[in-house]
Amino acid sequence: MKAGYFVTGTDTGVGKTIVTAAILRSFIKKGLKVGAMKVIETGCINKDGILLPSDGMFLRDMAEMNDSIDLITPVKLENPLSPLVASRLENIEIDIDQIFKSFEVLKKKYDYILVEGVGGLMVPLFKQEKKKVNFYFVRDLIKDLELPAIIVTRPTLGTINHTLLTVEALKNKKIPIKGYIINFSESARNDIAEKTNPEILRELLDIPCLGVLPYLTELNKDKIGETALKHIDIETLIQL
Repeated sequence: MKAGYFVTGTDTGVGKTIVTAAILRSFIKKGLKVGAMKVIETGCINKDGILLPSDGMFLRDMAEMNDSIDLITPVKLENPLSPLVASRLENIEIDIDQIFKSFEVLKKKYDYILVEGVGGLMVPLFKQEKKKVNFYFVRDLIKDLELPAIIVTRPTLGTINHTLLTVEALKNKKIPIKGYIINFSESARNDIAEKTNPEILRELLDIPCLGVLPYLTELNKDKIGETALKHIDIETLIQL
């Protein structure tokens, strides 16, 4: 692996999966060998007792990977809740070691790896019974995978607070930040918040804005890749 990134969000529903897919498709259009992981997925579809991670399967398709979905999404839970709560309800113990094992396998196969998280940084994954710090969060996973973060944020009202808190939480853990991407996860409202937030974020933050991704009505490979190349600074992401 030449480089890897952990795609995190300021909140759930900001469009991490679409942004991850956009970067994947743009890398592929550049002729790069890239793989993806959706390390933990909650809200999986239960089909005859088998949990199907829709985000994980979508990313596998976008990356044109032939790897097992168990490598791409090692932890699958049915309830659309935080992993900590979903695993308790389903009486499943989250195997964090399986995430690291899957990551090690995939990073040997691909030049670039994009790892998508679940929710925001402080989503609890599980409780560590024998450690001084009892709970293990998404932020801890990023730190342990030793990956720089790409932050996905939104353009709407409230994004300034959420984005600055996310940056601060990463810096407090000394996690390197590659930059942030403003994603329109829904059609533009064209209100004053959307018009002013991108520039205000650039003014407030000391990390690069990697782009503003418009709302995508078509989620086919070509359209996602073409849009990403126009609106995301892919060259910065390719640079080691």
